Amino acid sequence: MTEHRLPLRRLNWRRAAWSVVVGSLLALGCGSAGNPALQLKEAVEEYTRSMRWGHIERAAAYVPDSLRQAWIRQRRQAQAEIQVHEYDIRAVEHTPGSEKARVIVLAVWSRPSDPVTRQQLLAQEWRYRERLWTMVGQTEIKTAPQVQAPLSPSEAF
Repeated sequence: MTEHRLPLRRLNWRRAAWSVVVGSLLALGCGSAGNPALQLKEAVEEYTRSMRWGHIERAAAYVPDSLRQAWIRQRRQAQAEIQVHEYDIRAVEHTPGSEKARVIVLAVWSRPSDPVTRQQLLAQEWRYRERLWTMVGQTEIKTAPQVQAPLSPSEAF
C-alpha cells in the first residue's frame, strides 16, 4: 500500500503546484487588463522591441487603425534604407489616471553605405482609448549642439 500512496501524493502535490503556477499566470495576465499604467508599460516595451528588430507589422498594432496602413508603408520604405543599431526607451512620462503619456526613445542608426552612426531622440505621444494604448504621434527632439569654449594655442603645449 505504501507504494501506491507515495505516487498518489506526488501526483496531488504536482497538481497543486501546477494549479498555483497556472493561477499565478492567469492573475498576472488579467492584472494588466484593468491597470492602464501596467498596460502602458507593456505596450511601450512591445512597440519598442518590435521597432528595434524591424517587426513593423507587430509594432503597427500600437498605431491607431486609421493611420496603420500608411504608417506601415512609410516605416517599411524608411527601414529598407537604414540599419537600426539601438532603439531604447529613455523615459516614460505618465501621471496615473491620465489618458496621455509621453515616451522618450533614443534611436541609433546608420545607412548601409555610410558607417557613421546617427542618434535621434524621439518624443512619442501615447493615448489610452477604449482600454488600449496607442502611439498617436512622434516628433524628433532637437538637442542643442555642444559648444566648447575656444581653446588658445598655448593650451595645446
